[in-house]
Amino acid sequence: MLCVNQFHFQDKLESNCILRILTNAMAGELVTWITGEARSGKTSQLVKQFCHWLQPHLEGTTQQAMPTAILLATNHTTAHELNQRLTAAVEGKYPVVVKTPLGFMEEEVNLYAPLWWETFQIKPQFPLRLRSETEQAFASALWHDAFPQHTIPNPRVEARLVRTTLDLLQLAGASGTPIETIPTLLRNQLSAEDKAAFGDETLFPLMGQLILQWRDWCLQRGFLTYGLIYYLYGQVLLHDPRYQEQLKDRYHAIFADDVDDYPAIAQQLASFLIQNHATAAFTFNPNGKVRLGLTADPDTWQTLAPESKQISLSPSSQQQEPANTIPLILQMVDNPSSLEPLPDCIRSLQTFSRSQLLEDTAQYISHTIQQQTISPDDIAIIAPGLDEIARYTLMQRFHENAIPVYPLNEQRPLISSPLVRALLTLTCLVYPHLGRLLEKNAVAEMLVTLTQHSSYQIDPVRAGLIADYCYQPHPDFPSLVDAKTFPRWDRIGYQAHTAYNQIRHWIEQQKAQSQSLVQFFNQGIQQFLWKGNNLSVADLASLRELTETAQHYWETHTRMPPKSTMIEDFIKLLKQGTITANPYPLTSLQRSFSQGITLANIFQYRSQRSVHRWQFWLDVSSSLWLEQGSAKLLGSEIFRYHSHQESVSADLQNNSKEQHLKRILQDLLNRATERIYLCHSDLAINGTEQTGLLYSLVQASTPTTASQIVAKG
Repeated sequence: MLCVNQFHFQDKLESNCILRILTNAMAGELVTWITGEARSGKTSQLVKQFCHWLQPHLEGTTQQAMPTAILLATNHTTAHELNQRLTAAVEGKYPVVVKTPLGFMEEEVNLYAPLWWETFQIKPQFPLRLRSETEQAFASALWHDAFPQHTIPNPRVEARLVRTTLDLLQLAGASGTPIETIPTLLRNQLSAEDKAAFGDETLFPLMGQLILQWRDWCLQRGFLTYGLIYYLYGQVLLHDPRYQEQLKDRYHAIFADDVDDYPAIAQQLASFLIQNHATAAFTFNPNGKVRLGLTADPDTWQTLAPESKQISLSPSSQQQEPANTIPLILQMVDNPSSLEPLPDCIRSLQTFSRSQLLEDTAQYISHTIQQQTISPDDIAIIAPGLDEIARYTLMQRFHENAIPVYPLNEQRPLISSPLVRALLTLTCLVYPHLGRLLEKNAVAEMLVTLTQHSSYQIDPVRAGLIADYCYQPHPDFPSLVDAKTFPRWDRIGYQAHTAYNQIRHWIEQQKAQSQSLVQFFNQGIQQFLWKGNNLSVADLASLRELTETAQHYWETHTRMPPKSTMIEDFIKLLKQGTITANPYPLTSLQRSFSQGITLANIFQYRSQRSVHRWQFWLDVSSSLWLEQGSAKLLGSEIFRYHSHQESVSADLQNNSKEQHLKRILQDLLNRATERIYLCHSDLAINGTEQTGLLYSLVQASTPTTASQIVAKG
């Protein structure tokens, strides 16, 4: 048999042709390709295929040892759900471990590190993955003097250029594209619009050089990033004959759910296993492709379909009303002048101003919940771009009515937490040379925050007095002096004076100790903040993220030349607001409790693959429904399979926007079981008129206003 390593993956189109030839003769019944829209039963069919493959071994009808399989899902949430379903299906008789494609590759890169150590002739050291914000900070420092001055007029432009360059490494790694070819791809296949977004076309060769420099710099220190994990797996391990032999011996099957969201190198992994007679089953949603524009390459995955046993699934014949409107709605998108009315399951909430739209939407939802028409768990509010004004207004109104809200993947800057700010202020008072980072108002806030759950408290007024008269600024050694130095210290009161002295004495004790910043944070949390169960889930998530970020920061800097300003740099990094407090994915125990109204942007909601009785589409007439926004990396089109067949023209991009919108509409309609509300305001948040492509749907829907509903109630 021909070995995959004999073929060169430099030209993806050629390699896919070769893989199809090799696969055609041996796939047969071993490979199953399951196609269907949302909620058509694809995952259930995948579970059946897995059980069918495993059944002879569970029944003991074969003398072979228990086989192993690669089990994949798109993200941590879907991986957890698939893991539960597979475990239940095999009744716990087989160890089920479902991973994301990136998670699987990261484990393999760590496990087979000696192979790439040898390839790059670097000193062995345990790999350490950089967080995105650390990656950005290190790359900015490394490349600061490399960019021509005229291309970086301000730090914001420089940060964007650094991020774009790092994203190119991630796109190239995920697609299996050699790094050396990036400048040529950018120059020859990038559209004129995207070239303008990059800025100066003469930067392309420089960006290619910087990516190679970044690769070598990271690998010499044992640092890994998402882009480097993809690169090492797709360009190094998958081409190494020793790894190929190990892969054939270790895995006898691969089962992957929603492969329309997987990168191209995961398809190369699947193709290799199929060539070596592994059983395989894949599910594919033609209207999914949620991560298209990031690292997903559904076109590459579809090359496996022709040589596979195909199962096409359709939604249930008892499909709910919103899904039945898909043909009509798609027709109206193609022909906005059509005035055919939409069924009653598609309704609208219409106002003049956007602020009134948010108020009416919250009022209507609150009223229906209070009337017990629907529960909070059955409602989802979905927006093309969920800005902070909308998020805050909606959450505030629901909290006023004691209605729980579940914001998906909320990106709260860590520095926005008063508990985190209080600990950072403490840090500046304990560790030397941090006085320039301190402000008097921060000291007052710290005094209030640290004492709010203790026996002796300091109110905001007294905290302000203490900060005014007892905080002694100094660039190197700022301090809190004795309250009695304040002429009218008796005005502070016994309770505040006692609490203040406790903080002062604790600070002096910490100065006398030699401990890491992580230990200091833990001591501060135990001393002042954690009093049993007094903290909310959000506060606990912020404190956990702070300690984990500090731990990660120190681990990475142990591999760097020592710096006397490490703590100062760490605090500045937090103050930039790029580090967010994101809890871990919910456990099965947490999921058994009510979560409340789901609040998400389109990308977050579709990634979660949720289903709700009612959906509220916010800003439905906005032009943002046509855009992918942050769910698309600049230049992503040139790293996908179709870019090897045709250049990415403006017409192709416009067509892809419309196809993207249609996929969104079909996917969302399939995930609503009863009713959809189109929420429209004549004016957007910036005062411009909203007449986007979906405005015709608003005109054709049944109008409903919050005041009418409340009046009827």
